[in-house]
Amino acid sequence: MPRPIRLESFLGNLPLFHGLGPDELARLASGTRKRSLRRNEVLFHEGEASTGVHAVVYGRIKLFNRGSDGRERVFDIVGPGRSFGEPVMFLEKPYIVSASALADSLVLHVDRETVFAELQRNPRFASHIIGTLAQRTEALVRELQDHAVGSGSQRFVAWLLRQAGTSAASGVAVVLLPAAKRVLAARLKVSAEHLSRILRELADHRLIVVRGREITIPDLERLRHWQADAS
Repeated sequence: MPRPIRLESFLGNLPLFHGLGPDELARLASGTRKRSLRRNEVLFHEGEASTGVHAVVYGRIKLFNRGSDGRERVFDIVGPGRSFGEPVMFLEKPYIVSASALADSLVLHVDRETVFAELQRNPRFASHIIGTLAQRTEALVRELQDHAVGSGSQRFVAWLLRQAGTSAASGVAVVLLPAAKRVLAARLKVSAEHLSRILRELADHRLIVVRGREITIPDLERLRHWQADAS
């Protein structure tokens, strides 16, 4: 069973609320509620009114919608320690995507009025929010550029490197695939069968080691060089 969490501590480690003091975090925690989700359970539907910001404690949340052809389009897979839903909350508009759990998950919901009250109370918090959202927008643009060009293999490797992070220039990294391979395939705009071929190809070149959903990158720098050479 997952350990109980202390709301103030968890909120303070989110990029959105990083740097806030104990009093500010206590006020945000007072407007926060927990929601447990079973796998495939819906958190919210596209078109529903936004009531706050969400953050994943454990599990994974899929953000998606369906095109006019009925096909599912995956926009993001949100893992532990990440928040989502801020833009529509600040714009006070309905959700433009739906959200559902890819695995049993615990999600926090920080009430919109609580966040807005803290913004009015603390101008530095408002400046921090603007900077955080600007960084996220920049990262999203880069990700969209990665998805718009290159082969399926290149898009998958770009995704792998983003998940691995930038804390180490080289060395070993481990990335966990979503529970359903088709979810990641949809996000990368390839079929599930194509994604399986990509995994085999990269494994044959010893760029990755696949053990179920766990992908080990033995040498991050070598994988980056492969990506650069393939571009």
